Amino acid sequence: MNEPEAAAKPEAGTIYGLVSMRMIRLFVMLRKSGILAQRRQFGLSETEWRIMTQLGEAAPLSLNGLADAMLQDRGQLSRAVKSMVERRLLTRERKPGGPEIEIALSEAGRTIYRRMVEWVHERDRALTARIPPEDVAVVWGVLGEMMERAQAMVDEEQRLGN
Repeated sequence: MNEPEAAAKPEAGTIYGLVSMRMIRLFVMLRKSGILAQRRQFGLSETEWRIMTQLGEAAPLSLNGLADAMLQDRGQLSRAVKSMVERRLLTRERKPGGPEIEIALSEAGRTIYRRMVEWVHERDRALTARIPPEDVAVVWGVLGEMMERAQAMVDEEQRLGN
């Protein structure tokens, strides 16, 4: 990068000038606004929102399966699931022939999940509204490439950790 380009980017030369750090900052901003909207529009905490999205895509799941999918502590999830069952957002049923409990969205939970999906699509459209479709396609390609490389990093760290 030449000097005029560096001067135009106040974060150049700092960790905040890195693409990955800008992506993290974007994620943090989206997460903050999302948490506020999730509570206001759906009455869900961040953990509850994540449970709903996991079960909306992959139900039924056991508590262990849910914890693995969310990379979250089983105990914390157990409390959240119990609360959501009491509020009739989730169902808990013993798996036929075994001791494992299956967790799924209730009818009320599926209704909220459909609204959540609509809201996520609206939010995505608002974020990309003034970006030309060809630029969005480039972002998709770049993100796909970066995600593949990030997965390779995860795989390598797991290999080294074992």
